Amino acid sequence: MAKRKKRGPTLDDKFLGPKPSYGEHNPIPTDPKEMETEWRRGTYWYYYNQNNKKAEESVLKYCTLHLNFSKKELANIKKIEKWRLRPLHKIVSMVFSGWPVGTGTYRWNELEEKLREFERQGSLIKKEESQKPKPPVISPQERTKAKVMDTIYADWDEVIVEGWFDGNYTQKFGAYNRFKLHGLKSNSIKIFKDMLMMDYKNITEAYNKTCEQCVEAYSHMSKPEKRKMIKQFDDVFADLDRLRDSFKSQRTPRLRKRRTSDAQVSKLQYCQEDIESKLTSINPILVPGKNKVYIYNRKTRKLIEYVCSSIDGIEISGTSIKNFDEASRQATVRKPDEVLPDILNRTELQIDKIWNSFTTKITKPTGRINKDCIIMRVM
Repeated sequence: MAKRKKRGPTLDDKFLGPKPSYGEHNPIPTDPKEMETEWRRGTYWYYYNQNNKKAEESVLKYCTLHLNFSKKELANIKKIEKWRLRPLHKIVSMVFSGWPVGTGTYRWNELEEKLREFERQGSLIKKEESQKPKPPVISPQERTKAKVMDTIYADWDEVIVEGWFDGNYTQKFGAYNRFKLHGLKSNSIKIFKDMLMMDYKNITEAYNKTCEQCVEAYSHMSKPEKRKMIKQFDDVFADLDRLRDSFKSQRTPRLRKRRTSDAQVSKLQYCQEDIESKLTSINPILVPGKNKVYIYNRKTRKLIEYVCSSIDGIEISGTSIKNFDEASRQATVRKPDEVLPDILNRTELQIDKIWNSFTTKITKPTGRINKDCIIMRVM
């Protein structure tokens, strides 16, 4: 009988690495950067493999062996909701894997303070055996923040922050695509931006030398490296602005639907969203009756402006725009990443200045709409 081939490493083994274990067989790195990188890898391994039961067991074990808690104090800890102990699981598990207490940049005194505080809170809880414990009430904002931490912020930490530790300051981070991939909503944008803003301000103040503490904290980095780090933040913030515009475009308008508008757009073919250009079409029922509409063809890179001075406004018939004036125009956009966000947010006068700055030939549009056309904005 043929022997089965030995199963290779799983995806978890490839991306998370082996279970943390330190000692003579695997000494802790002495270099501060390498030590911090290994600490992050180890704590993330335990974070990924944790659950409420493991969290309680590991915390109680730590309280017994390292803090000499009495049986009464341990009983008070057990009264605390298990989900509140989960953030400490990855720290105490690193200790049990051989990582010495007090080593690294983690504030070890805070660990004991938190556990002492949990014990004090537990002592105030009267245990009622006849009453089942109520599940913790987690607000929608806390749930969103937790999801951002587990998804896109974890990606940022792995791709960008780990790159800094390795001396790589040119890593790209497509925030727009990652938001879509993780299924995050518009309420996640501000949460994620606020998480990045503290580091961004510190690095900026270190670069501009406006804060002595920040200058000292980032003194091991050269000025070009800080400039590259700032550029990485700016690119992410630009993607977040585009995401905000994208979510705004997707909102269903709070208008009474007109039968004529629905009938006009029933056969219209258009592109609902284009990840590459980071644009999302508005609801097409907003187009009929308007005096101006902006369309971008992602295939030909043409920006089209339809203008109508008639009181009836622009009309749609089948897959074509009708009733537009001769003043309507189109042109190929050489730098869509710079021009298209301005089309979404600028005033009509400012948009006219953008058209005047084009070096490509301006021609008359045909009115035809197809699956490559994104309906950007109406006025």
